[in-house]
Amino acid sequence: MSPDYDLKVGERDYRVSVDMLDEGGLLIVKVGDETFTLKTAVSEDGTWTINDTSTDHQARIIRRAGRKATIELNEEEVEIVWDRVRQQEDHVATGGAIADDKRISGGIYPPMPGKITEVKVRVGDSVQAGDTVCILEAMKMFNELKAPSDGQIKEVNIEPGSSVTPSDLLILVE
Repeated sequence: MSPDYDLKVGERDYRVSVDMLDEGGLLIVKVGDETFTLKTAVSEDGTWTINDTSTDHQARIIRRAGRKATIELNEEEVEIVWDRVRQQEDHVATGGAIADDKRISGGIYPPMPGKITEVKVRVGDSVQAGDTVCILEAMKMFNELKAPSDGQIKEVNIEPGSSVTPSDLLILVE
């Protein structure tokens, strides 16, 4: 099953699904009713080359915070906001979270607003329940946020310096 995303680029909304065909970076990307085959590669300076079977496009992440990013695509800045579309479950809130908040099974959320000071995992890493995945600084204290279960890291939506709130999905373990 491929992840589906609701993507907002500028003022336009898209439903996007992504399937990885191989470990070499070959992707099948569906945007609405259109399908694209893309080959991706990242250079040491963090610039991505995305080939759509006919043209190379250059992309670089300029800023990222939570589900928002500014990307330079072919020398043009683009604002992007995304949400992963997934089955949600009701969550009984504790520790100051909003009572009727919807939480994703396997999702790691901060217990309070704060700033991420360290991210200890990357997409694809395997973790065991209780492994520290990131450090949250809140109220002048450093809090270790831990994997809720054994699994593989499917999403990392933060980086050091990201400001977060209790409704932000930081990391997804499946």
